[in-house]
Amino acid sequence: MSPTEPAPATAVAVPAVPVAPAATPRRLLVHRLAVAAVLLAAVALLGVVRDLGGPALRLGEPAPEDVFATREVRVVDEAATLTARRAAAESVDAVVLPDPEAQRAIVADLRAAFAAVREVRAPVEVEVEGDADGGPAGGTAEGPADPDDAEPVLRVPSGAEQRVALAARLPGASAATVSALVAATDGELDLLERETIAIGQQLARQRIPEDAVATALAETLTVELGLRSLPRDTGETVVGALLERALRPTVAVDLEATAAARERAAAAVPEVVGIWRPGEVVVRAGELVGPLEAAAIAQLDLGGASRLRLLAVALAAAGLVVALGGVLIARMHPLVWGSPKRLWALALLLVAFATTVLGVDLLAETAGGGWAFLVPAGALGSLVAMTLGAGLGIAVVLPTVLLVLLFDPEGAAVATYAAASVLLAVPLSRGIESRSGLRAALVRGAVAAPALVGVALLLLDVRADVPIALAAGLIGGGVSAVVVQGALPWIESAFRLPTVTALLDLADRNHPLLRELELKALGSYNHSVMVAALTERACRAIGADPLLGSVAALYHDIGKVRQPHYFIENQQGIANPHDGLEPEVSALIIINHVVDGVELATTHRLPPEVVACIGSHHGTMRVKYFHERAVAAAGGDASAVDEAAFRYRGTRPRSREAAVLLLADSCEATTRALAMTRGTLPRDEIEATVDGLLDERLADGQFDASEITLRDLRVVRDSLVESLVGIYHPRIAYPRRAADAR
Repeated sequence: MSPTEPAPATAVAVPAVPVAPAATPRRLLVHRLAVAAVLLAAVALLGVVRDLGGPALRLGEPAPEDVFATREVRVVDEAATLTARRAAAESVDAVVLPDPEAQRAIVADLRAAFAAVREVRAPVEVEVEGDADGGPAGGTAEGPADPDDAEPVLRVPSGAEQRVALAARLPGASAATVSALVAATDGELDLLERETIAIGQQLARQRIPEDAVATALAETLTVELGLRSLPRDTGETVVGALLERALRPTVAVDLEATAAARERAAAAVPEVVGIWRPGEVVVRAGELVGPLEAAAIAQLDLGGASRLRLLAVALAAAGLVVALGGVLIARMHPLVWGSPKRLWALALLLVAFATTVLGVDLLAETAGGGWAFLVPAGALGSLVAMTLGAGLGIAVVLPTVLLVLLFDPEGAAVATYAAASVLLAVPLSRGIESRSGLRAALVRGAVAAPALVGVALLLLDVRADVPIALAAGLIGGGVSAVVVQGALPWIESAFRLPTVTALLDLADRNHPLLRELELKALGSYNHSVMVAALTERACRAIGADPLLGSVAALYHDIGKVRQPHYFIENQQGIANPHDGLEPEVSALIIINHVVDGVELATTHRLPPEVVACIGSHHGTMRVKYFHERAVAAAGGDASAVDEAAFRYRGTRPRSREAAVLLLADSCEATTRALAMTRGTLPRDEIEATVDGLLDERLADGQFDASEITLRDLRVVRDSLVESLVGIYHPRIAYPRRAADAR
């Protein structure tokens, strides 16, 4: 069969399946911006409310009330640390190195001093005027003496002259020292020189810093002068005085090495830390808030910070959540990105979670930090996974962690626990097919919560009240289970989401639509039940959602309640009303059951996924029987018949479940019709029937818009064959009793 053009714009509109956004791009944009604005405003407001609750505490002002530490806080006392390190640096001695120049200079100065003494004591040449006979030096009476007649004479300077000359040669030497050196005999002078230089050499070999010169000299002289025999008092006046004049530091300070050593000493001093444990008083009412207390209060976020600053921080955190979440959803979750109701559902869950985190954080400040593990992160993961998909459930780890850290920047352990709770809740929420399965999954999550708390505390080495933290985890897990049980029905009803529990409620045969179908169109009802069984089994075989497929099959023919007797399965005991109608009119009645079904499903607020399956369970196939009647009435000229009038007004299947339903519906109806005339059907005939129907729909392009693959269709074909063989298998023909024969 050849594909046809899609239904004209005037045809009845059928809601699209969820993989294609029903909203226009402009409407979608408005919803996305509104969701982002609500998230920003809500999270920012909660962040500001969180930090505005504390007293106004400012440095140097009295505290209006007692301030207690809500968790352990450590503050470095910068002033005390600086003082301790400065003292440690100052206690390090200077690093010194020997100074060979200074050592040589000591001995050289001593030798020069004694050389000066000998120079001033040595005879000097002087010129004496007079003749060779020893006449007067002044010449004769006849006239003055001739200068050429003067003769040089060696003369020893007088004592006074020696003292004057020596004082000039030895600046700084005392008069007693100069006099003693001049008065000493040559032998005494030699002795004094030897002893003085010997003591000077001994001092030069010592490591004498600048501040120890006088001490080293005094200690050495005390010993050495007592051991040496020196004439008269020359030990003090000569030896001591000359050594004091020549002695200098024999070592030099290495400035770089000294600075490095003092820096190492300062760095080795640990920081002076003020520690407050949970419940301890940081500052009492009326006491001035000092720098250390102010720093502790700032770390605890108790200082009544500026509203503008708090708003900026909260907006930044909320903006990060919205921006990263928007990119992730747009790239990886197009179903949610293209559905306004799903975006609003996600925003509602995140705002509710943020509000809960705020309440838990305020409770932890009052009752103790361990109670912060009450945060019901598992509930958020479970609700998102069951309402919006497991992939998005994993993705909410990011906003979960950011929201926890927004309200408690020091809560790394709580954030780790929250992330682990979400990652555990998501897989536990998959594969649930009953309410008992849901309860079992929630109980497992609640029991595992204390273990997750313990792991978080162990990994981060948090000094918290472990028993309270474990108890909080267990209570939080139980609260999460209760929250999921209570919130899930409301969320799925408010946003028409096909959750497990919503589908289980729809699968209840007491649903008003199913009851109406059973009362008004019993044949169609029985057909729907059979198709539901076929669809569920085939969906399970290819990994599609069996519960969604089964529920969609139960409701796929609800449109027949409008005119039930125009469908052959409901015509028991009455004439076929189509016998008196034109083929076009009959086809329109048959086609309209899809349109009516979509209308009824929408009115009763069935999930859009189910509505989409109803609208596509015939795709855009032809109503073959009445089309052929019209062609026959036109004398066999198919071109004289408007084929579009005989096409269903629905859409082609777009989900795997819808594709399976389309094939299961036609296979069940066709094999039932064959079985009504033949009693039972052999396997090969069932296989031929299913293959023919599958090939016909493939050729007509009915699966082109679907996610289903050819391999999936082969598996679905085998599943349908097995199910139909089990229904229409040969049966034993029991002999009738005589009474029955009569």
